[in-house]
Order: sequence, then C-alpha cells, then structure tokens
Amino acid sequence: MKLHVLCTAGLFALALTTSVQAQSIAVALDATPDRDTQGSYRYVDNLLTALKAEGWETETFPRDSLGGEDDRLDQVRSGILDVSMSNYAMSYQFVPEMRVMQLPYTFDSSQHVHKFFDESDYLDTVNEKLAAEGMHILAVVPTGGMLGIFNNQKEVRSVKDMEGLRMRALDANQLEMFKMMGASGVVIPFSEVPNALQTGIANGYVNASVVPLAFGQADLFSNFTDARVIISARIALASSAWWDGLSDAEKAQVNAASEAALEDVYAWVDATQETSKADLEMAGIAVYEPTAEELATFKSATDGMGELLTDVDAARITELRDMVGDYAPD
Repeated sequence: MKLHVLCTAGLFALALTTSVQAQSIAVALDATPDRDTQGSYRYVDNLLTALKAEGWETETFPRDSLGGEDDRLDQVRSGILDVSMSNYAMSYQFVPEMRVMQLPYTFDSSQHVHKFFDESDYLDTVNEKLAAEGMHILAVVPTGGMLGIFNNQKEVRSVKDMEGLRMRALDANQLEMFKMMGASGVVIPFSEVPNALQTGIANGYVNASVVPLAFGQADLFSNFTDARVIISARIALASSAWWDGLSDAEKAQVNAASEAALEDVYAWVDATQETSKADLEMAGIAVYEPTAEELATFKSATDGMGELLTDVDAARITELRDMVGDYAPD
C-alpha cells in the first residue's frame, strides 16, 4: 500500500513537472547583436524577450557559428536547429514565386512590404508548400529601408549612369537586374565584399542605407542613390519539426511575439532611414535623392524582369503583383 502511494505520488509529480516544463527556442543569428543598427537582430531580440516573459527558454547562436546559409538551412530542415535568420533567397529555392516579391519596384516602400505580409494570407500559402520541405517562415524581416545603389565611382542619378559600373550581386536574379540597368555584375558572398571593393572586382552594390554603417563599410563608397529598388529582407525560417511540436497556445504565443517584434522593427526602419542617410553624408558618402522622373528610368529598365522567372507562370506573376498592389498604403 505504501509503495503504491509512493508510486502514485511520483507519477503525479512527473506529470506536473511535464505540464509546466518551459518550451524552448534556439535561433541562429545572421548579424551582430546590435539592435540599434541590425534589423534582423532587433527582431530576434524583441521576439525572445517576449517569449521569455511567457516562460520560454531561449538561446541564440552567433553569426556563422553554426556554419553558413546552406549549413543552417540543412539544420533547420533536419530539425536540429529551431530557427535561422536566413537569406530571403532560401525561400525561392523551394517556392520559386517568392522571387516575385523581390522583383524591382514591386513594393513602393517598407510600409507597403509590412502591410502586405502582415495583412494578406500569402505567407500561409507559402508555408503550406514549405511544410513538405521541413520549414515554416515565421516572418519576412526588414534589415533596413528599401535598397538603394552604393558605388565608389560616380554619382548615379538615373539608369543611364549605371553604365560602366561593375556591381556585386547577391544572386543570379540581381545579375540580371544590373544587366538590364546597363551595368555588369558578379556574384560575391557578403563576407568577401570589402576585399572585392578594395581590389576593383566590384564597384558597388544595392543595399539599405544603414548597411555600410552597420558593417563598417562606409569608407569603401563615395556615392549612394536612394533608388528604392527592392525590399531589404531576411526570413525567420523555422524548422517544421520544432513548429509542429508546439501546442496551439504556444504557436499563438510565437505568432503574437513575432507580430509585435515586426511592428517595432518597421517603426525602427521608418525612424532610421533619414538618420542613416545623414550619417552616410557625415561618413563622406554623397547621397542623391532621384526625382520621380529619374526613378521611372530605373523602373522602366527593369520592367521585363518578370519574364526571366521561367519557373513561375506569367499569369501567376501578374496575379501576385496585383495582389501586392492591393495592399499599397493610402
């Protein structure tokens, strides 16, 4: 009888411990842990702070400590890593139509990006496709404002000024974009960009105005054109094994924390876009604000990029761009 009581009590204690055991989340960072200059880190910091307040156990891994982009992707897909702050391009390896969102001038502003991904159900449809690949996108996270054009050769006012420039491209998509603009390009990993700029392998890149300041690259450029070409974005890429292991209540906590984290990041983007351009000028980089007519030359030059997405039906590209247009801020 005594043994039975002890066993029953032990099982009750084990059940109680299990029921209150904290859920956990481990995130691989893609940036230095500075919330004042790094949008993706600011998102993670906000997210984990909110989840800690709900009793979650949290952990972060420094940038590249778990390997590069491909390594982290494999770890997410295999369920070894809960969440990776990853290159947006990782998404269209598996859902090619995600490239449409990075076509030049698909979005008018950072707030347009926020409104679309926050209010539409587009990410839900993407996640349905990614589930079979072992992944789930928690959020599309801005690293800064819309991407402008940095170079160390000359002032770029309109697309005709791109001629003669050799630009660092993130991927084949950007290579084609630069070609349409009249420049040439070469794909270079971000870690190799400083050396490429110093040795003349490349003359510039497209990036958010805050990036050279955040990564100590301001001395490598002479000019910045606020051309607002494409979105600056990373993705918070979660493992399906981790996500599917959460209860509905826990998923709701993550979603609420993620939405609040993004609200703060977009507010930060709005507040820092103008200050970062002023900081660029203080660092010796000339900033040029194109007129509407000059911006139109960039848009016109890249209008045909959708035709290059041969793995996405033309009608679907039009449908997606129209959908994005429906969420343009008033």
